[in-house]
Amino acid sequence: MALWHVSFLLLPKSAVAEFDEVPEKTFLAYVDEDGGIPQQFTLPADYAARLSALLPRKESWAPELEIWGHEHSDDVQIWRQAGRVSSIGVRVDVRKLDDALLGRFLALADDWSCVLVERRYRKVCRMNVLELRALIAGHPHRRAMSDPAAWLPVLADEVRKKDREV
Repeated sequence: MALWHVSFLLLPKSAVAEFDEVPEKTFLAYVDEDGGIPQQFTLPADYAARLSALLPRKESWAPELEIWGHEHSDDVQIWRQAGRVSSIGVRVDVRKLDDALLGRFLALADDWSCVLVERRYRKVCRMNVLELRALIAGHPHRRAMSDPAAWLPVLADEVRKKDREV
């Protein structure tokens, strides 16, 4: 993930229950690329058309991956294992926040009985567009893009702390 992205997963509402922050064990089960639990829903038949209305479809570099958008900006990725959805990721470009696109991401998640969950802090995003914009605007990745000297050390400390916990 690039510093100019804030990344989210679409997780089933049933998986996040009433959490404001998804417990690490539950979250890791959904991001484990070596056989995490499959999503607890089936994509609607028109999922590709819905995503294509948000962002242009791109050719994937892996047969298990479908991509809409651009790796250097906003994008959506659907990963499959054995034909089943294993994860749906959304990356938002902090350099150019688009309220209309943020609203469409929230609506899509809701239509699919999911919620956006911010990956770094596992924050469940049960919010409106303005609240999502504020979350992203206050995110360390956004701050690091606007003031690298102040925020890159903060992010580095977080990584070192996380590494010590493992």
